[in-house]
Amino acid sequence: MDVPVADAHMAMKLIFLIALFLWSGVHASEVTQAFKARDFHQVEELYKRNPDQSYSPKELVYISFSLRKLGLYRQDIELSIRLIEEKYSTFHTQLLSEVARGETIDGEAYPEALKVLYWNLMKDYGRIIQSYEKQSKLLDTDHKHYLIFSKFLSELEFREGKVDRFNDRILSHLRRLEDTVYRFSRSLSFQYVSWQTEATLAGPAKDTGLVITNSGVCAGGEAGWENAFFHFYVDGCVIAGSGGVSADASSPVTYQQSSVPAYGAKIGPGASMIVSSSGSRIGVRLPIIYTYQTLQDPKSDNYSIEQNDSLAYIASLYSRWQFKTWYFQTEFGKYIQAEQTYWGLGLGKNF
Repeated sequence: MDVPVADAHMAMKLIFLIALFLWSGVHASEVTQAFKARDFHQVEELYKRNPDQSYSPKELVYISFSLRKLGLYRQDIELSIRLIEEKYSTFHTQLLSEVARGETIDGEAYPEALKVLYWNLMKDYGRIIQSYEKQSKLLDTDHKHYLIFSKFLSELEFREGKVDRFNDRILSHLRRLEDTVYRFSRSLSFQYVSWQTEATLAGPAKDTGLVITNSGVCAGGEAGWENAFFHFYVDGCVIAGSGGVSADASSPVTYQQSSVPAYGAKIGPGASMIVSSSGSRIGVRLPIIYTYQTLQDPKSDNYSIEQNDSLAYIASLYSRWQFKTWYFQTEFGKYIQAEQTYWGLGLGKNF
């Protein structure tokens, strides 16, 4: 007896559907068995092989849990969004509309399962945000998505305490990332400074060392890079002042001068640690100082003044006390190759 071609095709389709159903049942059983064995990698592997398979609600919960356990948050996000689109599209669209219009939302009108999906999405995006070690455009995008689902949960009044605590952790992490970003900084400053230079009173009997103590003003500023913790910069200023010198009692001749004009410049790198939320800081500087100053020779023809090299290297301690854009600064240093000292006190303003 011949079987009609149409009936044969129908029979083949039926056999195929039965086989697919049986295979799906076996596959679903594998997911359940792997999950009960706490083999999350196997659950993820089974899902990865067949992401479009028709899973039961319980199996989807198993898969989502396994993905989160493995830290595969983006894969879990894809799964959660797929479930929302397939099962709760109407509710999701309604919620979007109500939030956009600023309406009061009745959380009881929305399925509990949808709220859990929103919760998982918020947590997934939060975990992804916490994995970032620096700011980026992708972080900004993930943060925007995070805020959407956090807003949904707040409007639905779902796990409010937990949502608030998790929001605090995310905000703290974002602030830490923000604090580590270096930004260009600059300021102008004006200091009262005091510095010393050396000279030698040379004569036939013996040479006498002289220390010239100067004071004046140093006008300049600094430019560099800083974040919430550290500041690296180059500082420089132009010096104008005057000083005096006198030979001590052991000198064979009397020698004294006062109000001797002195000019110069100071420039060098610095590094500071920021120690308060206002921006106050302490640190070190390693400037080079160059000054020009001419002393008169003694009246005695047998003696003369030999001035030492006016270029010197300084190691100094630096502090700044910040008051909004203005700051008060101090600097105390010692010449690296001599016994002389340098110090300064002044005001500055950030720009």
